[in-house]
Amino acid sequence: MAIASHAKDGILFVRIDDARLLEESRIEQLEQELLTSLNNSVEERVVINFAKVQFMSSSMLGKLVKVHKKAKEFKVKVKFCSIAPDIQEVFKITRLDKLFDIEKDEETARKAFLKRGIFG
Repeated sequence: MAIASHAKDGILFVRIDDARLLEESRIEQLEQELLTSLNNSVEERVVINFAKVQFMSSSMLGKLVKVHKKAKEFKVKVKFCSIAPDIQEVFKITRLDKLFDIEKDEETARKAFLKRGIFG
């Protein structure tokens, strides 16, 4: 398995366990595992943790966009967290930082989901 997941506080936490997301077969497997997790989860909020990821191919960026679109179809809110500075820079260059909701770490993402405003 390319991911590990658990639910807490009504949030599904998914951790990507690969340091290098470069091989197409591995990227396909990761995409399928992420989509399966979204499909099987009852949680409407998901945090995807990239703490172990050091390298990511452009193909993986495309898969993340697909996962993001599928989450919207399921009416699931997704936050990414713990993204390495080099990968964060790629997100900025490709403007994916505008598409994805990115938090500093898992705890910050959890708190952002649990925060309630005047209307929440």
